[in-house]
Amino acid sequence: MKNLIRLIFITIGLVSCKAQTIIKPMGSDEFCRRNPDCYEKDVNNEFDKFVGEWKYLSGNTEINFKLKKEEHYRISNETNYEDLLVGEYQYIKNGIEKINTLSDFDNSAISGYEHNISGGVFVYRTITECIDNSSSQEIKIELMISNPIDNLIEGRIILRYVNEDNIEKLQVCIYDYTTLADDANARIDIPDGYYEFLKQ
Repeated sequence: MKNLIRLIFITIGLVSCKAQTIIKPMGSDEFCRRNPDCYEKDVNNEFDKFVGEWKYLSGNTEINFKLKKEEHYRISNETNYEDLLVGEYQYIKNGIEKINTLSDFDNSAISGYEHNISGGVFVYRTITECIDNSSSQEIKIELMISNPIDNLIEGRIILRYVNEDNIEKLQVCIYDYTTLADDANARIDIPDGYYEFLKQ
């Protein structure tokens, strides 16, 4: 009987060790490297300040972003878990809506990288075309933005959160990153540039 009880405790111990999740803080030098028991977690809730509805409006150009945090996401059983910042967008130029994916924001059938805005890489600088006045220690978030009609057309977004006199802003660098499209001239609809969004 003692041996049976001992065997039960050993089995429970082995199973609990196997099921234990390894948590790696996002932005640290530690990476999960496709370990299904690993979770790259936003432990300091850096994503939270980027969540919400944001609007850029200047002259005849309007861009709207809706962003949310998605926790404990993984692409397949072989990959690690990760926290993501995901969302959808709308782009209007000269009163003409060029693209609008906002209806996909609350679609429960869409998750993770299936959203037209997705990712969550911590970066500490922007590309040359989008230099800002942030310090080298300040965390910014890099995301992918894709064209819903052709997923080979994509760009990058770098988000910087700013709170000035209780006015929440996103300073956003948007640039095309299309490399695999069949058409050599294909690019994302939103022009490359530096945009300032206000929280709605």
